[in-house]
Amino acid sequence: METSATAWWAPKSGHAANEYEDAYALEPGAHRFAVADGASETSFAREWAELLVTSFVHEPPTAAELHDWVSPLQSTWAQGHQGKATAWYSEAKARDGAFASLLGLTIDGERWRALAVGDSCLFVVRAGRMVRAFPLERAEQFSNRPVLISSVARANGRMWSEVAALEGELQASDRLLLMTDALAQWFLAEAEMGRRPWGALAKATSPEQFAGLIDCLRAGGALRNDDVTLLSVEVAA
Repeated sequence: METSATAWWAPKSGHAANEYEDAYALEPGAHRFAVADGASETSFAREWAELLVTSFVHEPPTAAELHDWVSPLQSTWAQGHQGKATAWYSEAKARDGAFASLLGLTIDGERWRALAVGDSCLFVVRAGRMVRAFPLERAEQFSNRPVLISSVARANGRMWSEVAALEGELQASDRLLLMTDALAQWFLAEAEMGRRPWGALAKATSPEQFAGLIDCLRAGGALRNDDVTLLSVEVAA
């Protein structure tokens, strides 16, 4: 099926664009899309998130392949940041590694496949209603300590049992929305109250409109102050 995609993002309120630590990548011709949320408290998290999403859209792994897929990325990250940390605390943080969520989506004909680690989410909207939420399905499932992929192999022991994979059918005019955690939590909370958050997001058709929506949601207390990323994939009618 033919698809088109748009990506909108915004840094935390009060932060500059170069402090944004989410990442996204898309290969529309190959029907591959990914978002990741770098954990702010870890060292070089944005770079790790970018490495994950870029690698996913070039060579998406299955859940079974994820361990071997991540290993060379960890080596690349380590080599790229060797010697960059100058203060003693930065060096310690660099040794502990960077952490990020990963949500990857692949479309193959009339099927979609998704892989997730952490709390970035996919929502499938069909005929004006949400028909699938993955990997989290309720706003209350979000926490301050999600399981994330680390750039340091020794930190990933618990993560391997938390890898989630799902696939489903694709229909004409479907919208598949990939979001990092803050926006995804708001989206689910709105849906649980019987509202149509996909409609509000669809009205943002430019970076300025998206930023305005995010500012409004933050000001009203509906959206916590975190980096936000939305990657919207639309299936042709």
